[in-house]
Amino acid sequence: MKRIVPFLFLACTTAAVQAQDLPGFRSSNYAGVYGVYGNPANIADSRYNWDVSIFGINAHVGNNQVKYKLSNIGSAFGEDTLKSQLFGANSGNTRALVNAQVYLPSFMFKVKQFTFAFTSRARVMANISDLNGKLADKVTSDFTNDPDLPYTIASDDKMRVSMNGWVEYNLSAAREIIHLGPHYVKGGVTVKYMTGVGNGSLQIDNLHGTIIADEAARDAALTNTTGKIGTNFAGISFNDFEAGDLTRFVGHGIGFELGAVYEYRPGDSKDYKLRVGVSLSDIGRIKYERDVQRSGTFNINIPANQNFYLSSLDGVSIDNYKTELNKYPQYFTPDGNNESSTYSVSLPGRLQLDADYHIKRHFFVNANGQFSLATLKKKAFNSQYFGGLTVTPRYDGRIFGFFLPLSYNTLTKFNAGASFRVGPVFLGSGSVLTALAGSAHQADFFIGVRFGGLQRK
Repeated sequence: MKRIVPFLFLACTTAAVQAQDLPGFRSSNYAGVYGVYGNPANIADSRYNWDVSIFGINAHVGNNQVKYKLSNIGSAFGEDTLKSQLFGANSGNTRALVNAQVYLPSFMFKVKQFTFAFTSRARVMANISDLNGKLADKVTSDFTNDPDLPYTIASDDKMRVSMNGWVEYNLSAAREIIHLGPHYVKGGVTVKYMTGVGNGSLQIDNLHGTIIADEAARDAALTNTTGKIGTNFAGISFNDFEAGDLTRFVGHGIGFELGAVYEYRPGDSKDYKLRVGVSLSDIGRIKYERDVQRSGTFNINIPANQNFYLSSLDGVSIDNYKTELNKYPQYFTPDGNNESSTYSVSLPGRLQLDADYHIKRHFFVNANGQFSLATLKKKAFNSQYFGGLTVTPRYDGRIFGFFLPLSYNTLTKFNAGASFRVGPVFLGSGSVLTALAGSAHQADFFIGVRFGGLQRK
């Protein structure tokens, strides 16, 4: 269990390379090909006849324990800080999300009434769900002469840590499908092909027991303990990987996205007064070959008069937990119910509702609601977003745009950010203003370059 820590730290710091993607900028009428990520119908009747994305990065890390401050955000990701705040003795159940995306070259173009797009991106998502902070502190620290011992664990939660990495290639098509007076309806669809790089997860279920200090053995031990612990892996090792591993695809899958947009355009206006959209995003699965050497689930049964010393796992990587736990069959009994050779990882599906009101000239206000359709409770190896609401006032001109995303989600609560679009460059953060006040539970940023050919007015 002590070697769980590098896996957890990796999950919380990968974003150095949200959880609404591209906060603020995604609502722009000049987002070009990036509009397809919010709703595939957005590219129909776009401001652009064609648009090309050169490169983009969108990274987000959020949690319910650590607060980030802009002046010391670098040190906030240090190992000691994360350990004390995320998994400290006084912390409750920890939840966290890492979402990092690299937007690869993509393009959009019109053919008569249709608009088509090809997009591609590399993605990494990591989740921590309901991990008992006190438990993590006890099993990852030196327990010698610890005044808090013995420590009783009575958790009925399903603790989860998961990480997924994949690359996706998407084909989108959209067009206007209804035009009745001032009422316009657009529809769009995206077909996705995914290549999985790797998947890894840790699960601890219904853990009940006691951690004691054995002064004679000068070690901490679990005793009178029941529950279940399991690991599941495919592809790269998240504890010991190199950049070249990110091009080794070990899983494959298909998925789709659907969307519709209604626009009300009063009088002879070519622009809308109100736009309302609905979309299903990230629907699909990636099929992996399970690495049976690293994957396994064990029922825990340590009698009250016996001890399992935590130092037995000292220096053991999480990839080798199965091998190590097999050395103690008296305490850890293999559960072969989940040992099939293949398994499928669900994408982090979402339902999104969006409304955009045109105030006057270049001034708009947007509201976006996001609802997660995925869960880790039954399958620890999945990924999921958190539900939330974002309201974004904006100035959205042809050359320059300014966005002020104000959001609330079930993980990091309230956040205020700012983003900009200047010519082909866009950049911003959904939490920079909250971080200035030192009260942000998330740190995120995005930046990218794209350009296109505007339609004639």
